[in-house]
Amino acid sequence: MGSVYRKQSATGSLKMKKALTIILAVLIQTTVFAQFTQRQSFNTVKEVHDFGEKKLCICNFCAFLVDEDSQIQYLSKSKTGLSAADLSCGGAEENGKYFCIGYNSGDIDIFFEGKDRFQVKNNELYNNKINAIYCSEALIAAATKTGVSLIGVEKKDFLGNTVFPSEVLKIEIHNNRIFAQTPTLTYSIDINDINPQDFSRWKISEDFSFKEFNGNINDYKYLIKNTIRNDNINFLSTSYDGKVSTGGDFWAEITKGGVNNNETPNNEEFTCCFYNPYNSNHVFFGTLSGKLYEYQSFSIKSIYDNPTYLQGRILDMECNSNGDLFVLTPNNVAVFDHNGTWHQAHPFDAVKNYNPLKIKKITDNIFWIIIQEGGILAVDLKSTPLDFNDDEFKIFYPKNSSGQRIGNSVTEVCKASDNKIWVGTDKGICTIESAENVFKENFSFVKPIITESFENQEDYSQYLLNTKQITGIICDGKSRKWISTINSGVFVVSDSGSEEILRFNKENSELPSDTVYYLKYCGKNGEVFFSTSCGLASFMSDTQDTQKDLKDVKIYPNPVREDYEGEIFISGLEENCDIRITDIAGNLVYKTKSIGGKISWDGKNLNSNRCATGVYLIFITGLDSKNTTVKKLLMIK
Repeated sequence: MGSVYRKQSATGSLKMKKALTIILAVLIQTTVFAQFTQRQSFNTVKEVHDFGEKKLCICNFCAFLVDEDSQIQYLSKSKTGLSAADLSCGGAEENGKYFCIGYNSGDIDIFFEGKDRFQVKNNELYNNKINAIYCSEALIAAATKTGVSLIGVEKKDFLGNTVFPSEVLKIEIHNNRIFAQTPTLTYSIDINDINPQDFSRWKISEDFSFKEFNGNINDYKYLIKNTIRNDNINFLSTSYDGKVSTGGDFWAEITKGGVNNNETPNNEEFTCCFYNPYNSNHVFFGTLSGKLYEYQSFSIKSIYDNPTYLQGRILDMECNSNGDLFVLTPNNVAVFDHNGTWHQAHPFDAVKNYNPLKIKKITDNIFWIIIQEGGILAVDLKSTPLDFNDDEFKIFYPKNSSGQRIGNSVTEVCKASDNKIWVGTDKGICTIESAENVFKENFSFVKPIITESFENQEDYSQYLLNTKQITGIICDGKSRKWISTINSGVFVVSDSGSEEILRFNKENSELPSDTVYYLKYCGKNGEVFFSTSCGLASFMSDTQDTQKDLKDVKIYPNPVREDYEGEIFISGLEENCDIRITDIAGNLVYKTKSIGGKISWDGKNLNSNRCATGVYLIFITGLDSKNTTVKKLLMIK
């Protein structure tokens, strides 16, 4: 399964000799990643360019074309094969012949109407961000961090770079001259000059004014409704029934039906979010100012602003099974109990000396607080969550059996289905058998050994992600661990961590960036959300949390068309369901046991051949044989 996600490069092993090389690429990438959904904001329009009867709108991490009837054509990594998500600028030939997208990496995509995409690949000039692009009928001129690059349109040939003494911010072609603006001066050269790469041939121009878009960019910012307000994200939070909230100076709730954007009250900045685990219409938001907002169905129910309990910016929230909300600030932990009464949780008072970051409920009685100094404050509430006189607390640092620190900082904590605690650090992963162990005198953490890795095929004894800075860890319905990192993308490993199952990065998948800040899993449907340095995305995994019965079993796609080449999913399952698929005559074509609440099937029979056209019966039996159901699936070969 993992091989589908290995790196596939359009350039292969080609060694480029020029700083910029043009590559022919098909409009849609060769690797199919239908399970990814790009969720960047199309409201962050920063440039608008005339493109025939359309407008080209450039956003932070995506783009779109809009015509006079407000018909939208989306442009993103997944929809149209953009090279990346870190868009820096754009340009368009005003008669509608072609348009360009520039990137922070220095690459340029050139799209001809109805034809293939051509990519100008910058593989040698370090950090040569494209600042501006001007598109004429015959020539593309790009302003870069190091100077000016020229590309011929007809032959799609790179004409060369000119290195300037300072960064070039703007570029334009006017009256057969190329004009380039640096922070202090504007230079120009004749478009037919024999050697534009020679900077000494460029002359200072003192009276040239660069053309600006003659419309109002704000008119194009809110054309697309089903998208988050912007990409400035402080948090990700999920509910038990599959809702996702995100935001900062706004907040948006993402559901199967779309995106519901909301203004934050009183220009507040939301810092964290917590869903009531029994009612997803009941949500709490912490703020930068130290207020707590309680919402019921998108309406404010209450505002809590009491400095006795809420002592500064609200950092994080957690809840026990009684419905008592634990609220973390830089100076304390306050508890808003299920009866609506506030309490000061004194055993947590040590946090004010250690710069707390996150609070994690490990069990109903044990909470861990990650502190910036690299350790954890653990508190045992002793089965009396609102009586703080008998509690025990301890500050500890993850260490191995030899007493050596594991990493310099703790970044994430996750309790697995087997009660083992996984801890992310700036130097990989470590685990401890149970939360109670840290209160014992002699306890130690273990660094998992991975026995199979895509990156080091010959190394079968390496520590799991030993050199990676971890940002998130989640456990899915199959007890696999999803691990996000700074600069290295996302890894999916087996229950024990001994096998690498999947890897996602910006080169081999639709992940917008290799730097992932937040990672959340929706157990209801198995969707995994990633907040990255280039915006939000999600991936529909092949599992979900198990269900209590079989009343919500779904098969999709159904019918399976002749041109469909992906997996077939059966969701809404109990734990360890027996699943048998037969043809209409009763001949067995496939059988399996479920792990988690969803399985995938490749549509092939026991002989590894694609099943013939026809109706197939799917018999599903729960673990105790009390719950059964039968579903039909139509396959077209």
